[in-house]
Amino acid sequence: MHYFFLPPYSPDCNPVELGFSCIKSFVQREGEIVRQDLHPSIDYTYVYLHLIRATYSIASNDACGFFNHCGYTIL
Repeated sequence: MHYFFLPPYSPDCNPVELGFSCIKSFVQREGEIVRQDLHPSIDYTYVYLHLIRATYSIASNDACGFFNHCGYTIL
C-alpha cells in the first residue's frame, strides 16, 4: 500500500472540493424537494436523507476523476 499526502490546503489541488461541488449541484437540482422538507412541521430526517442521496450520487469513477483532475496518479 502506498500513501500519497496532499499539499497544504489548496482548493485547486484538493479532490474533496470537487466532491463538495457535485453534492452542492445535486442539492440545487433537487432544491425544491429539500425546501419542502425544511418546513418547520417536518422532521429533519428527510433533509439528512437528501444529503445522503447527494453523497451517494458520486460514483467511484467520479472520485478517481477528481484525483486525476487535481494531478494525482491513481495506482
